[in-house]
Amino acid sequence: MSLTESENVFASLDEQGLNTILSAVFTARPRLLNYRTSPSVAAVPAPANSWTTLQTITFPGVPGGIQYAVRFSIPRVDFFPQTEPLPPPLTLSNGQFALRTDVDLTVLCPRAEGQDGAGRPISARLGVAAVGRPLVRVTNPGTGTVSLDLLGVELSDITPEPLESVLECLVLSLLRGVLSSVNLPFEALRVGAFTLNLLRGPESEDDQLKLYGAAV
Repeated sequence: MSLTESENVFASLDEQGLNTILSAVFTARPRLLNYRTSPSVAAVPAPANSWTTLQTITFPGVPGGIQYAVRFSIPRVDFFPQTEPLPPPLTLSNGQFALRTDVDLTVLCPRAEGQDGAGRPISARLGVAAVGRPLVRVTNPGTGTVSLDLLGVELSDITPEPLESVLECLVLSLLRGVLSSVNLPFEALRVGAFTLNLLRGPESEDDQLKLYGAAV
């Protein structure tokens, strides 16, 4: 694509590069994918710094509250045009990306009164497909971030439909929270001694994330 007179800088990041970044970020900081109220509800991975500790859900008549854990696999992104088919009703349009991950949802099922032990963890693994768009936030010329904004998710093989809708709403909220920790600063993109003043983009096409701008 040719540049206009005002757009004299082009930068791009292909999906393989972004997936490498996501893998590096989440491998170095597994706590961004793993959440639990206590080790008793999800003991793997064992190191405490591999998890983010959450508060229990308070509910009348439940001593100590409801304990639970949420664990995502490292997400993988597919820029338009799509490489893998998406489950209906999801569709991928120009300017969007597809995302896939798995999520383990665990609750600590309490034992009956008089029984020993804190309880028994019960887990379910759900395959997650999602569609989103790259989102840019500009703070000053040459300064800003590109993030991943989710538009919708689809879970496989969940019945009945109302339960599927509840779980999809829950997973969409959780996954948006996870991705909010990943922001790509485009001021780090340099052309010689200059930084990028974003004028157009980010655009998702040709399996790439594209930025157009001027050198400042």
